[in-house]
Amino acid sequence: MNEVKGLTNQQIQEQIKLGHVNISPKPLVKSHWQIFCEHIFTLFNAYNFIIACALVYVQAWSSLFFVLIVTMNTVIHIYQDIRSRNMVAKLNLIISPKTKVLRDEKIQKIDNEEIVLHDVVLLETGQQIAADCIVLDTAVEVDESLLTGEADPVLKNVGDHLLSGSFIVSGACHARVEHVGMDNYATQIANEARKRKPVTSDLVITFKKVTRWTSMLVLPMSFCLLYQAMGVRGESLTATIVNTSTALLGMLPVGLVLLTSVSLATSVVRLGKRKVLVQEMFSIETLSHVDVLCLDKTGTLTQGKMQVQNVYTLESQWQDKFDLIMNSFVKGSLDNNATFLTMKDYFQGETPYAPLRRVSFSSARKWSALELENIGTIIVGAPEMILPDFILPSSIEEAKHQGARILLVARHHDFDTFQQDMANSIPLAIIVIFDPLREDAKETIQFFKDNDVDVKVISGDNPVTVSALAMQAGIENAQNYIDASTLKTPEELEQAIMNYHVIGRASPSQKHDMILYLQQHRQRVAMTGDGVNDVLALKDADVSIAMGSGSDAAKQISQFIVINGELSTMVDVVKEGRLSINNVTRSASMYYLKTIYTILISLACILFNMPYPFIPFQMTLLDNFVEGFPSFMILFEKNISKQKESIGRYTLRYSFPNAIAIVLCAILLRLLAPTLALSLNQVFTILYYTTAILSIHMIYRIYSPINLYRTVVLTIDVIAFILVSYITYDLLQLAPLTTTLIQYILMILLFGLIVSTCLSKIVVHYLDTHPQD
Repeated sequence: MNEVKGLTNQQIQEQIKLGHVNISPKPLVKSHWQIFCEHIFTLFNAYNFIIACALVYVQAWSSLFFVLIVTMNTVIHIYQDIRSRNMVAKLNLIISPKTKVLRDEKIQKIDNEEIVLHDVVLLETGQQIAADCIVLDTAVEVDESLLTGEADPVLKNVGDHLLSGSFIVSGACHARVEHVGMDNYATQIANEARKRKPVTSDLVITFKKVTRWTSMLVLPMSFCLLYQAMGVRGESLTATIVNTSTALLGMLPVGLVLLTSVSLATSVVRLGKRKVLVQEMFSIETLSHVDVLCLDKTGTLTQGKMQVQNVYTLESQWQDKFDLIMNSFVKGSLDNNATFLTMKDYFQGETPYAPLRRVSFSSARKWSALELENIGTIIVGAPEMILPDFILPSSIEEAKHQGARILLVARHHDFDTFQQDMANSIPLAIIVIFDPLREDAKETIQFFKDNDVDVKVISGDNPVTVSALAMQAGIENAQNYIDASTLKTPEELEQAIMNYHVIGRASPSQKHDMILYLQQHRQRVAMTGDGVNDVLALKDADVSIAMGSGSDAAKQISQFIVINGELSTMVDVVKEGRLSINNVTRSASMYYLKTIYTILISLACILFNMPYPFIPFQMTLLDNFVEGFPSFMILFEKNISKQKESIGRYTLRYSFPNAIAIVLCAILLRLLAPTLALSLNQVFTILYYTTAILSIHMIYRIYSPINLYRTVVLTIDVIAFILVSYITYDLLQLAPLTTTLIQYILMILLFGLIVSTCLSKIVVHYLDTHPQD
């Protein structure tokens, strides 16, 4: 092979002086100013600012308390976003990619941004290409799917161009850098094609729908309320602005958006402390819904600490030279996967046979080959892929059934024809490699089984070996396995992934297809992996999780990176996802209650030509004791059960009945007021207390079944609401509580409770008879 020479230190310094350095635009990390602008200049804050200005204009100072709450929420949100950003930046620094370069005749590992023009880089399997370059010595297979969308590997021969942003699928080569920095292909297309698949968030979709509809209602309803108040009823400007402001403030459930963002950002920080990098914040939500977890074996289920256990040489004329042959083979190979690195550690010594030509290992072939001078072509890989009819000795079969990886070493006389004539290869030896199971594997697998997550192991290794390790880990039905290399049709592949928990000899494209088949059966799939053979599957899984020691390509497209590589950390990731989403889902009903009844009461006010029955300070108290305190306290409960309903159905189950009951109470009061000789202030007082108690009744339903903690929270909530209402009675502008008024409150409340209970039963029956898709 031609000797490759890299740059000298003098040449490197010349390139640096010329500015030919691989400095690209920094990843899009939000600055402090961007975060401030993002959370201050929002549509909701614009509404609040206009309303506040209107209230200041009419000097309704007691109605401005909501400004303090909005300000505090904005400050908390900004702080949490900055904290989350800093955590992500810190973890990104830990896994920052490096590249090997040949400089002054020595291999050095440097940051990608230190690469200069004409540098000679050593590219290995699984590595992402940091700068456009030209292959110098060995053909490699490259995956350009992150750039072009084409999933099939592309063979690159000597002299071919390698594009930045693609990655090496098989083989290794030296390549000379031809573009750096802004001249790189990936940089020129603004990295758009390299972005991970966007996460579909049910929460975001629901919030956007609600916000869009309520925003459309705000302006027309505000004009109607203002016109009726001043133009029809002839109310004062102060009363008009106070009542209209209250209606508008209650329509947008922005507190829920804040709660969700803060909850997810907090999860990012908590996971960061456990050495998990979250690259897509809303993927935490998707993770909470996962039905199936697909694991790779090597480095995920096992420790990734391979050791050569035994080498069995077979009778042949090359037996005496076997160690020298293998020393030369591992020295001449450019493969860098875990198996070959293990062999390089084992076969060390004299290397008398020079490498001539090579075929690098690939997950599809399951073997690699190297032509050695005076020896011939040496092939190392899976026995069944090299010599399918070769019968392993019984001791080797036993080792395989204990979870050992088996490699066959064979020789062929002609490099040009060996791939078509593999059957005539001569077996030289069998290498037994053992990779122990992770200590936390069994406990982790049991957690997933107990929490409604189906675990499947999909590996490129021998199915017998995979099955043995899967049984040790406690995978369900691990003794029943299937060899993916025997599956010839899409139908067979689909049946395999749906009916088996252990699948061996799966090619990268088969892994990918299996993920798609699971999704076609309406399963949400999480995929873990660390190798280049996992990338296709990781790209299309609903949740992709890469191990920190994995390839650049796997980490590039994954939503989570488990930096410490521990399998038990996966439990923390799933727990965190479920905890956050369960809390947000339960809290959503508390927030949407106000949105529903505010909109409907506003419509009733327009229909009956009556002022909106609440003032901002009243709504602020209701917000704090119906939305704020109960939803905040529920965050301290560690609910990690799998979410059974979407946020929309959950809201329908809990918010809708009580919201309708409150609206009907308001209409009933309006109709009965003349008969009962109630003043407008007395009507509003009755409605205030009725709304508060019906809202707390909804909290009780959400909190059910009641335990000691929830009882304490509800008790504190009720007592605090009564005390604050008593202390601030003048600010609330309520009528004095007479015996007669209390009787009316109880009567209207009884009506509301009957309505909410009946509606609740109707809604529950509907939801139970119309299961979620």
